[in-house]
Amino acid sequence: MAENDWVSFIQKYIRERPYARPADVYKLLYQAHFGPRHYIEYCGGVSATIVPAFKNAPPEKGRIIEYIDPDLTVYRINLGAYKFYKGTAPRLVDAVKRTIEEIFADVEPDGFRKIWESVSAMLEADDRFDEEEIKILDAAASENPPAIAHHSTSFIEAENPDYIVAATPDFARMSSELKNTAPMPDVQNGSPEHPLDIDKVGIRGLSYPIVVLDKQNERQHTVADITMSVELPAKWRGTHMSRFLELLEQYHGEITYVQIRPLLDEMRKVFDARAAHIILKFPYFIEKKSPVSKAPSLMEYTATFDGELDDGGFRFKVGIRVPITTLCPCSKEISDHGAHSQRAYVEITALSESFVWFEDLIEIAEYAASSPVYSLLKREDEKFITERAYEKPRFVEDVARAVARELEARQDIAEFDVRVISHESIHNHDAFAEIRGYIKEC
Repeated sequence: MAENDWVSFIQKYIRERPYARPADVYKLLYQAHFGPRHYIEYCGGVSATIVPAFKNAPPEKGRIIEYIDPDLTVYRINLGAYKFYKGTAPRLVDAVKRTIEEIFADVEPDGFRKIWESVSAMLEADDRFDEEEIKILDAAASENPPAIAHHSTSFIEAENPDYIVAATPDFARMSSELKNTAPMPDVQNGSPEHPLDIDKVGIRGLSYPIVVLDKQNERQHTVADITMSVELPAKWRGTHMSRFLELLEQYHGEITYVQIRPLLDEMRKVFDARAAHIILKFPYFIEKKSPVSKAPSLMEYTATFDGELDDGGFRFKVGIRVPITTLCPCSKEISDHGAHSQRAYVEITALSESFVWFEDLIEIAEYAASSPVYSLLKREDEKFITERAYEKPRFVEDVARAVARELEARQDIAEFDVRVISHESIHNHDAFAEIRGYIKEC
């Protein structure tokens, strides 16, 4: 993986974990490059490290596996969850030993040092981090072999890390292996009456707690309406619907933007599917101040994450539905007194390789409108936005074009869909306009 890709990966990692310190970033890079080799080089052996850690870990229902590199090769095995699902210490020891022998036996440190130099420079430019701590880590990276770092207190308090590092492919399926039930007939794997491929099969309408990144408050907890699906080959009669819930339960509500791809990758592996797809639709709140009185109130928007992974790669779309006000230019032009206005909505869907803030898309939509919409308004605010809308009349076509032009100017968006829907106040129908834009290959 290129240095710039690693720097971007770490930047996202820090955004999601504002409590992370340089030592936590160093340890993440170390584990991604060297796997569990430090168990031998620094900790006195695999068994000596894992067996006591497994014994002391309290069983806790949750996600067993968490990937720690963008290539989805190395992962942390969360000991509490693994123990909860009746995992055994010998199985852990075997997985770690084979990881060292098969994947990280002959890893050279130069690649790690080169990546750390770029990441170290990025951390040093960030005022939040202590330069002396970074220098100590630079010295650790220069040792032969590079020294391991320990997690910071803030990271431990926030994440309570209790895990073992591994990378053996078969161990990634352990959530389905750790079952203590007697064998039962597997009807889903039988032959179908009509052997046809099914593009998508899965579950929908599932409410589940998630966490999303918030531009102002860093993180926001909400509840998503989730649809999960995989491609089903013609040879199988059905899919195992319960596995969708098992995968979600491993994430235990901590589903953010950065976990979408690892979740899709696990879906493909668990279902042995060529393609996996997930859609999360959820309310997203922003504190918004009224334009004149500056009275604060929470404004609700409807947001979506749409992720898909297949042989062609990973595609991620972010969507937002923004309520606005439009005032009819024709009505204003032909009327001696006033003009009709109405509630309208701007729906934006953007395909991007990088993270796109909901707040940025909302700002684009509201700026294109005759006026934004607010939850709380005083009389002076109502006067202001009524007059503002009158001075800025907009057809749905005007709004759609203005939003599309702003999205075209962004370098981080590859494709977009804009749809503006106006609930007409003097007609018995809605008006709408749509624009689809292809900016660059993603």
